[in-house]
Amino acid sequence: MLMNAADYRQSLRAYRPRVFVEGRLIDSVADEPLLAPGVAGVGVTYDFAHVEAHRRLMTATQATSGKIVNRMVHLSENSADLLAKLEAVRLVCKTSGCAQRYLTHDALNGIYQATRRADDAHGTDYSQRFLNYLHDVQDKDLTLGVAMTDAKGDRSLRPGKQQNRDVYVHIKERRKDGVVIRGTKAIVTGAPYMHEFLVMPCRTHTA
Repeated sequence: MLMNAADYRQSLRAYRPRVFVEGRLIDSVADEPLLAPGVAGVGVTYDFAHVEAHRRLMTATQATSGKIVNRMVHLSENSADLLAKLEAVRLVCKTSGCAQRYLTHDALNGIYQATRRADDAHGTDYSQRFLNYLHDVQDKDLTLGVAMTDAKGDRSLRPGKQQNRDVYVHIKERRKDGVVIRGTKAIVTGAPYMHEFLVMPCRTHTA
């Protein structure tokens, strides 16, 4: 389903993130005036997918599903896709200033490449798990925040040597259905009005 800006704003009302603005706990990020410019900026990426003149740039067919999806959640397959994504970013940023959602595209493509390399090296099935997740994101037309920058703590020490382990995101518990993570990520663009987050490592976590 390709949402429009109104759909996107409405979808945010189903989420209850704990967000403070100027010391106030916000009841609804979709209706907070001080967050309106950011919500509107992301909304441009949704509306432009429905404009006939922009559709070639703002939508694409996902090869792994055969479905038409928003360019911002599409896996690029070739140089033409990469160029179309670049032109799409230019288009939406001319209107919004910063549409933010193109970071979702960058992160999804990076993670897919990483999972393929891990599978090739270790015989795992991470890329298929990722594709299952990707298709869900595309079907719901979500916007994802990219949580990459670590708090770092004492920068002279490796992550595993920190007195406070939570200055880096780390695995707290392993379960049959996945892992529980804990820690800090900083400077996540548009965090209050994202549907979900992609939590990515910022450095190699060696012992």
